[in-house]
Amino acid sequence: MNREFKKISILSSDEATIRLLGSSLESNSFSSEVLPNTLSLESLLLDTADILILDDQNPFNMSAMDICRITRIKNEEVIIIILTNKLDHSAKILALEFGADDYLEKPANPLEIMARIKVTLKRMNFVEKTASETTEFKFNDLYLDSERRICVANGHELKLSNYEFLTLLYLVQNNGKSVARTKMLTDIWELDSDDNVRPVDDIVRRLRKKLSTVPSSTQIVAIWGHGYRVEAS
Repeated sequence: MNREFKKISILSSDEATIRLLGSSLESNSFSSEVLPNTLSLESLLLDTADILILDDQNPFNMSAMDICRITRIKNEEVIIIILTNKLDHSAKILALEFGADDYLEKPANPLEIMARIKVTLKRMNFVEKTASETTEFKFNDLYLDSERRICVANGHELKLSNYEFLTLLYLVQNNGKSVARTKMLTDIWELDSDDNVRPVDDIVRRLRKKLSTVPSSTQIVAIWGHGYRVEAS
């Protein structure tokens, strides 16, 4: 069953952003509110919003990314969108690692924000519909449980970040078939295929290092000029 999303909370101390968004995110499906500058971090974590928009310019004098990381520990379900003055590709990947659902450059366009929210909702609804499908995957000496986010290699549980896990799971689901970096970028990170693919290479490098510490007989092999695949050594 699709979840219904009603409330959008905006954390910003930027008057231009507040004026631009304000009630412009109101619709038949959503209500929005700008959180007060006197709000405490503890109160933010108790906020009942379905969607939280975090501006780098905020009353806490913290980066939106740090607020996202703290919020995500307490709340796994809220949709988090980060607004920043400068769209940096590496920072965007890190924000997604910390649990943000999207990362946009200011000035914030209300129409774009709503479009991004709708895409996120569609993705979440798809996950709900497929939740009853297989959640356990095996390849060589790897075992992954996508529901519990567990990865075991050669009998040892590996501690993986969210995108490390998703990348390894994606490769295992392709069962030894080579996958293009650009496809991984769009399917895992949901970024444009013409974006810099360096994040994919960075994640693979970290995965290889962690697999080697076990050690695992599963290797992530680079396909020159294309992408990666998993294979048993």
